[in-house]
Amino acid sequence: MKKLILTLICSSLLAVSQIVLAEKKAVDAVVIMDSSGSMKKTDPDSLRKPAAKLFISLLNDDDRASIMSFSDNGYPITYLNTLDNEKNLQLTLDATDKVSTKGIYTNIHAAVERAYKILSTDRSDRDPMIILLSDGKMDVGNNEKSFSLSEQLITDTLPKLNEAGIKVYSIAFTDQSDRELLTTLSEGTEGFCKVAKNDSELHLAFTSIFEQSKEPDMLPLTENTFLADESIKEITIVASKSSPDSKIFLEDPDKLRIDASVNNKDIKWFISDTFDMITIKKPIAGEWKILFSDNNNKAYIVADMSMKSKFDFSKENDLEKLKAQAWLEKDDSIVKESTILDSIEGRIEITSPTDQTSSSPMGLALNDETLEGVFLGNHTPKETGTYFATVTLKSQTFERQKTFSFQSEGTPADIEPEPPAEVAPVVVEEPEEKAAEKIEETPVDKPEAEEDDLLQSILVFVAINIIVIIIGLTIYLVIKLKKDKKAENEPE
Repeated sequence: MKKLILTLICSSLLAVSQIVLAEKKAVDAVVIMDSSGSMKKTDPDSLRKPAAKLFISLLNDDDRASIMSFSDNGYPITYLNTLDNEKNLQLTLDATDKVSTKGIYTNIHAAVERAYKILSTDRSDRDPMIILLSDGKMDVGNNEKSFSLSEQLITDTLPKLNEAGIKVYSIAFTDQSDRELLTTLSEGTEGFCKVAKNDSELHLAFTSIFEQSKEPDMLPLTENTFLADESIKEITIVASKSSPDSKIFLEDPDKLRIDASVNNKDIKWFISDTFDMITIKKPIAGEWKILFSDNNNKAYIVADMSMKSKFDFSKENDLEKLKAQAWLEKDDSIVKESTILDSIEGRIEITSPTDQTSSSPMGLALNDETLEGVFLGNHTPKETGTYFATVTLKSQTFERQKTFSFQSEGTPADIEPEPPAEVAPVVVEEPEEKAAEKIEETPVDKPEAEEDDLLQSILVFVAINIIVIIIGLTIYLVIKLKKDKKAENEPE
């Protein structure tokens, strides 16, 4: 039943042929946090709390957020609060600390229903969303009732969420979580489900939700290094920490090290046990480094020159196709100057539902005035599930990045995917050693191999028989010679 419903939902999504990743509306977010007793084992350090604070801190002044705990039912700690002043922001952040681990049951149905009522009752012109964190399966103390509530969540609640335009993002803390239920609920509302077993994965899950819901301009990070350009007005860096005692530094293009003790009105530094969040107004242009930090760091920007993205997702003759577009925009106009575009390299990276990553170039559109200044790229999904995509435009002095996700039904095995039309495929050269190994492993034609083996066996058999005959004749002649000689020497 769940797979059928998800298939129908995915099919309906394909009818929407064009999705623009441009300016996003403000969001209404209800963060539902599991407070069952099992969280003492699956999240002993309560890492879900600072991770939720990270997400809330990244939201804008016009966004609203609500914090809810759940066990046998959903219990709102705060209702939808705007985040446009320090008092409301701090109230929402403090609410995450009130989530306990004293609950007995895990009633996901009741929690989602309660969040639905909050979002549907307090209507606004914002994009509504639910973030659900849980470590277990639906459990209300009765197996039959638990199963019934799981079914109701999919057959009754999910359609209501879709009608209200509410997306659900799920974060599972263990493999024992009901992944099928959480995934069906999330993907059925155009959200996604992620597993987060440690603080690094948890932060990555929350930043992925932020990127999906707000679609901010980002800077690509290479070994914790990023390139700032003169058009950037503000940058927010999320730097992960390996331990609460870790101290994060930033190194600017002039090799000057900056830490949380800096006294500068243009730098705001928030410290937690698991991450630091640093906001810098008008950063110096050039190469910056994040020092003494773990991986999975992020750099979000507000800039005069922004990157916009769009993708068409369609289905033709059982073959799904993703066509991605990306362009730079300044003063609400697409940047078309060849002096800028000719030096920019475009690339799209796709991560499949089984975490397989592929990358291909995006080239400038040719012979189409309506797409002047636009970079194009293609992808044909093969697997069923949620895909994550990262689009990057970069040159030696300029970098921009966007991320998004989409669902796919996959490509049937008997259909051969079409190659990308707009850009040339990426050619990856293999090391000579691996190429040699492949040549050695190439199977030879079986009939010829069998004939060669048969001929070789015959020749060996004949050779052995000839040797045996020669040895036999030699022994016979030696014995006969001895007998003849003995006979001659005997007296008559």
